[in-house]
Amino acid sequence: MDPSIVPGVAFVAFTGIVASFGLPLLLVALVLYYRHRKDRLIHDTIARLAEKGLPVPPELLEPRRTAQTGLRAGLVLVGLGLALAAFFWNRNPGPALGLIPGLMGAALLLAWKIENRPPA
Repeated sequence: MDPSIVPGVAFVAFTGIVASFGLPLLLVALVLYYRHRKDRLIHDTIARLAEKGLPVPPELLEPRRTAQTGLRAGLVLVGLGLALAAFFWNRNPGPALGLIPGLMGAALLLAWKIENRPPA
C-alpha cells in the first residue's frame, strides 16, 4: 500500500463513488421492481378472471393515465429550464443549458395541447 494514501481518506472516497453511482441505480431498480410487481398482479387478476369465465374490465387492460400528466411534466420541465438558465446566466456553460429541459417541457405542453384538443 502506498504510504501517501491515508486509509480513512481512501475509504471516504470509495464510499462517495459507490454512493454517487449506486444510489441512483438502486432507485431505478426499486421503481422497476415495483412496476413489474404491479403488472404481475394485474396479469394474475386477468388470468383468474379468465379462468372463471368472467369478463375482464377495460380498466385493467389500459394504463392508468390522467389527462393532466403531460401538462404537469411539461410545466415542471419548463420551470427547470428557466431555473437552470437563471442559475447559469453568468457562469461557464451559459443560459443555453436551460434550453434542454425547457424545450423538452415545451414539447410536452404542445403534445398535451394537441391531445386535449376538442374534436373538430
